[in-house]
Amino acid sequence: MRIKKLIILACLLLLPAVAIAQENPRIYTIQKGDTLWGISQRFITDPWYWPNLWANNPFIRNPHLIYPGQKLAIYDGRIELLPEYPAPVAVEEPVATEPLPEPVEEITFTTDGDLNSFISAARLENTGRLVDTVDNRIMMTQGDTVFLQMGDDLAAIGNKYQIFKLADPVIHPQTGANLGFQIVYRGDVQLTAAHEQVYSGTITKSVNEIERGDILLPVTEHDNVIVLNRAETPLEGCIIAAHPEKITFGQRDIFYIDLGTNDGLEVGNMLTIVRPRLATELALQDRNIVLPDTLLGRALVVRADAESSAAVILKSAEPIYRGDLVYTEME
Repeated sequence: MRIKKLIILACLLLLPAVAIAQENPRIYTIQKGDTLWGISQRFITDPWYWPNLWANNPFIRNPHLIYPGQKLAIYDGRIELLPEYPAPVAVEEPVATEPLPEPVEEITFTTDGDLNSFISAARLENTGRLVDTVDNRIMMTQGDTVFLQMGDDLAAIGNKYQIFKLADPVIHPQTGANLGFQIVYRGDVQLTAAHEQVYSGTITKSVNEIERGDILLPVTEHDNVIVLNRAETPLEGCIIAAHPEKITFGQRDIFYIDLGTNDGLEVGNMLTIVRPRLATELALQDRNIVLPDTLLGRALVVRADAESSAAVILKSAEPIYRGDLVYTEME
């Protein structure tokens, strides 16, 4: 019994030392080329952790904007940005001095998500159409033979195409212009033969009802690894669409904007999302005051077409809506 008590006592005495060891961080000094993004990838191995570090330090507007010489405390599973001029404290345990990874020059980001929820009016003109099947059925499904119309430059026997249903039209929130349509994925079709006016195909996959009039888009592989690319042109735009079933958007959601490669936007550009701030009812209305915009979050461009682009939300302070504004980060 006495031996048991001694063992329990020894364990209790060791617990504070274990806790201290677990909370004893490695200190990393930020090097030239580092970003919160890259640091989170290297030390936490979680590409989605860095918005937490970013959010806890609101004075950092952009993941590019941390400076050589700043220090980070690397814990097991979390990172803390140390004060720039910390007060001197007594250190009971020596800081771990094990070698840390060297910073990398190229900052990458891995993303996934639905990049086919919107099609522009210009892109719609170059799609194929499902025009008929072999009988009078209204709905088609996997295994059915269908007839398709598409340009010879788009068609290739043996190739697969994705089938989409046209949903609601997308109207520009500010100008009222018709920009295109929301689209909903329905399935896949493979071209099997060419005829005088149409192509034959077989539906190889169906996730919902497929109907005459559905559009066809080539199967394209989007690179999920995005290289962070500082914008070279100051641009301002508007959120025009997102997934048809979403009214508000938050972190990791994908939305579409009215800027594209024709405007100078590129994949990897960072966007700031804002909303004009309205004066309160008690404001001095006769002063014609203009209040600063409400900062809603930040996003990364993951696909850029000629007149529109898709971006993923990296951080959101409050719900984001169609019609909210974006601008490119230049700093």
